[in-house]
Formats: sequence, C-alpha cells, structure tokens
Amino acid sequence: MKRIVRLLAISLGSVVCSSLIDARPDNYLISTLYTIAGIMFSIGLGLIVTFNMSGVRNKAFIKEIRINLKKVRDSFLFYFAISTIGMLSTQYTPKKDIIFFTINKLNVVFSIQILICFVMSFSILFFIINFLEVQKLNHDIFDKVNNED
Repeated sequence: MKRIVRLLAISLGSVVCSSLIDARPDNYLISTLYTIAGIMFSIGLGLIVTFNMSGVRNKAFIKEIRINLKKVRDSFLFYFAISTIGMLSTQYTPKKDIIFFTINKLNVVFSIQILICFVMSFSILFFIINFLEVQKLNHDIFDKVNNED
C-alpha cells in the first residue's frame, strides 16, 4: 500500500512539474539517473543478501530481522523494476506530452520523461536511505553481540 501511495504522490508531483515547467529531461539525464539507480540497487541488494546475523541467538529477533530484510529486498526489486520499465519506456515511446485539460490558460500536462526522472530520483533516494539503515542495523547488531560477551 505504501508503494502505491508513493507512486501516486510521485505521479501527482510530476504532473504539477510538467504543467509548470516547459523544460523536459533528455535521454542522457534519464540514462545517467538509471545508471546511478543501478549502482545503488546493486550495492544495497548486495548488503541485504550478505547480511550477517552470526552471534544473534534470539530466535524471535532473527525472525523479525529476516522478515524486515525481505521487505526491504522486495522494495528494492520493485523500485528497480519500475525504474527499468520507465527507462525503457522513455527510450521507445514518443516524447509528446499529454494535455489532460486547461484551467485559466494553464495546461495540466503529463510528461513521461519528468515522471521517470521523479521515479528514478525517488528510487535512488530510497536505495540510499535503506542502504544506510541496513548498514546501521548491521553495526548495531555487531555492537550488541560484542557487548554481551
């Protein structure tokens, strides 16, 4: 549900931005954002997959960590898949904006390029924040396990 709300908020933001700004991102910017998203996705997913719980003895805690890591992993895969589909769609679809309607000489416009830039920027931010949180959790577990000995 959170993912859908986030994507709807991103879509609404992109429509507002598309309506107010005439500039549109080119394929180079979208390609660069996708490359950055791919790098952050790889680093974050690698950290999740290699997460080390050795030394943790509390079975309930282990189960909770695994459930949360699975949620983060699934979110990483979801946002990277959306970024991939978006990048491909900007490469192979017409660059023409869609005008929904006009209010007082202001066109309410949808631009796929701006939407994809917003989605990729959000994905990069999501990857970075979750990467840092997983890394912090790993450090906290290490510290807690070593303090108990």
